[in-house]
Amino acid sequence: EDWDKEAWGEPISAAHLGYAVSAFSARLLKHMKTLGATYNKEEYDSFMAVWRYSGHIMGIPQTILFQDADEALKLWKIALMCEPDSPIESIVMAHALVNSAPLIAGATEPEARRSLARYVYRLSRGLIGKEYAESLLYPPLSPFGAVWWFRTQQRYGHILSKLLPGRRKDNNFSKFTSLLSTSLFDEEGIRYTLPDRVYAEESVHY
Repeated sequence: EDWDKEAWGEPISAAHLGYAVSAFSARLLKHMKTLGATYNKEEYDSFMAVWRYSGHIMGIPQTILFQDADEALKLWKIALMCEPDSPIESIVMAHALVNSAPLIAGATEPEARRSLARYVYRLSRGLIGKEYAESLLYPPLSPFGAVWWFRTQQRYGHILSKLLPGRRKDNNFSKFTSLLSTSLFDEEGIRYTLPDRVYAEESVHY
């Protein structure tokens, strides 16, 4: 009864939330592995468990909440088949994200920003595929070699950091991966308690 439908429209459905947590968990890990990320089974399973628990807290029914990574990928594929063609809102959001990447990475010169944005477009194309990229009206940039080059730079950077710890390679790889640092946080002082009331501000344990 607290939802103002006239002002806010339809709330996000549990099905869409289930689709989202499947994409943000197993699909993301798959893309990260393609880009050269490495993680052990415990890290992999823990990441999936966090997203599954998040989905449970958001109220996704168990019938459409993945049990493991394989099921998450299966649910993602089924949900994608049910989705309509990319609407203008999705297209605008995709391009806004790509073009904001250079700013977050600290690129200030116009040409450097354009260069990094093109690189992100190519890399994204290589990950999501031609059909999906074209539905989002990506510019016609060839993804050929983009993922391979990213992985090569990742390995090179890893070796270089061991040989020369004080040196930071200023290349597309280092700029792109610096975007990931925005999601990092300091664990000191974090509380893992959950609110005991519907409204968090009324909770005494949150």
